[in-house]
Amino acid sequence: MKKTVIVPKYIWDGAKLLTDSAMLVDGAEIKAVGKADEIIAANPDAAVENENDWFVLPAFTDAHDHGRGMSPVVFGAWDAPLEMWLQDLNKLPAIPHYDACYYDGCRLASCGVGMVMHSHNPNSFAKIADEMVDTAHGYKDAGVKSILAPLYIDQNKRIYYERDAFIASLPEPQRTAFASGIHDRIMSIDEYFALVDEIRSRLSKEIEEGWTEVQLHPNGGQWCSDEALLAMKEYAQKNGMYIHLHLLETQYQREYAMRTWGKNFIKHYADIGFLGPWVSFAHSVWMDDEDLDLIASSGAVLVTNPSSNLRLRSGCFRMKEVLKRNITAGIGLDGCAFDDDQDYLREMRVAWLNNSTVGVDGQIPQSDILRMGTSLGAKVSANKLCTGTLHSGDKADFTCISFSELVKPYADPDLDPVSLLIQKGTRSCVVKTVIGGEPTWEKSAEDSEKKLKGAEERICSSIRKLRSADSGKRDNSLVMNKIYEFYTTDPGKVRN
Repeated sequence: MKKTVIVPKYIWDGAKLLTDSAMLVDGAEIKAVGKADEIIAANPDAAVENENDWFVLPAFTDAHDHGRGMSPVVFGAWDAPLEMWLQDLNKLPAIPHYDACYYDGCRLASCGVGMVMHSHNPNSFAKIADEMVDTAHGYKDAGVKSILAPLYIDQNKRIYYERDAFIASLPEPQRTAFASGIHDRIMSIDEYFALVDEIRSRLSKEIEEGWTEVQLHPNGGQWCSDEALLAMKEYAQKNGMYIHLHLLETQYQREYAMRTWGKNFIKHYADIGFLGPWVSFAHSVWMDDEDLDLIASSGAVLVTNPSSNLRLRSGCFRMKEVLKRNITAGIGLDGCAFDDDQDYLREMRVAWLNNSTVGVDGQIPQSDILRMGTSLGAKVSANKLCTGTLHSGDKADFTCISFSELVKPYADPDLDPVSLLIQKGTRSCVVKTVIGGEPTWEKSAEDSEKKLKGAEERICSSIRKLRSADSGKRDNSLVMNKIYEFYTTDPGKVRN
C-alpha cells in the first residue's frame, strides 16, 4: 500500500476504541495511529482516505482450525460427541490440501481473518511434508498467514484407555477392521523432528517473508507420551518455536488423565516441566480452578472453540474464570463454525455466549471477546506473524467493517460499536481485509468475488473426482454404539 492516511469512523487498536483518529500506512507497516488532523498535517505527501463508514480493527486470528475446506456434515459425518464423531471421519474424501486451504483461506479473508493456526490432518502420513507445503501455499494465495502444526501421535489412537478390552468386545469383522486402523506410532520423535526440519527448509522463503510459521504439534495429551512432549519442549526452545495441542476437550480425556496420574493434565504437565509460555492448548474445557491458576502462572495460552464444543457435546469453556486470571486466550473456528460458514465474527458471538458461568454472574464484557479475537489470540504465534494490534511499527494487517451495514436496519445512535460488533457482526459487514498492506478481500470487488467462486469450484471439482472413485459410504453405527456403551457403562470410572 502506498503511503496512505486512513480516516475511519472508529479504530479498535487491540485494546481500546479510538474516535476522531487516523492510521498512517506505508507499505506493509503502520507508521502512526493518532489524532486525524495531526497525522494528516504531519504527512502532506500521503494520500488521504476519508472512510466515515469504516470501523477498522486488527485482522482476526483463527487460533485453531483444520483447513478441511468442507464440513464433515456434507459427507454424512453428523455432529455427535467427539469420541463417536471421530469414528465417522473415514467418510471424508482426501481433498488435496491446497484446494481445501485455498477455499478455507478465501472464506476466512472474507470475514476479516488474517492468520490461522492450522492443525494438520494428513491424507497420507508418508506425504506430510508435501501436504504442509501445499497447505501454506493455499492459505498464502488466499491472502491469509498460516501457522502450520504437523501432528505427532505415539499412543492411544481411537480409544483413550482400556483399549484392548474395547477391541475384544467388538464382533467380527468390525474387531479386525478397528484394530487394523490403529497405528499409534507412525514415526519416532527423531523422525518427526527431521520432518519438521524439512518443512521449515522447504518453506524458508514463506517463513522469511512472514507468511508462514511452523509449530510442533503433539496431537493431544492422551495421544502423546511424556517422553515425546519433553523432547518437543527441548527442540522448541532450541529453535525458537512454540507447541500447540488439543487438550481436555471432553470429560473422557480428563478421565484418562485421572486414571493415569491421579491428577488432571495441567497439574501433571506442571510437575514434569512441560507447562510454559511456549505452549498453547485448544479447547481447554475440562479445567478446574487449580488448573487455571497453573496456566496463569506459567504463561501458557488457551484457545476456545465454542461452536465445536457445542456441536460435539464437549462442554463450555470457563471464559469468565480464564479472563479473571488474565490468561492469554484466543478463539478458533476448528472447522466447525455454528453454520459451517467459517464466519469468525459470528464465532466471537458464540464465544461470548457459550461460557460456563450462568446467571447474573455470567456477563462478560464484549471488549474482552474482541481482545481474544485480536491482540490476545495473535499471541499463539511465536514470530508475531500478525500482531493483533494497530500501533506504530505494527504490521499493516487489518480489517474494515462497514458500520452502516452493522447497524442495519436500525440502531440507536451513540451505542457502543464494540458491543454492536460482537452482538450483530457477520461477514456481510466486512468491507476489506488488508494483509501486509495489500487488500486480500474487498466486498463487491470483482476480483475478490471471482477468487472465492473459483476456489469453491476448484474444491468441488476435486471432491466430485474423489467421490467417483469412492462414494464414502461407511456404516460405522455398530462401532459408535459400542463406544457409547464403553464410555457410559464403565464401572472403573474415576470419581472425584
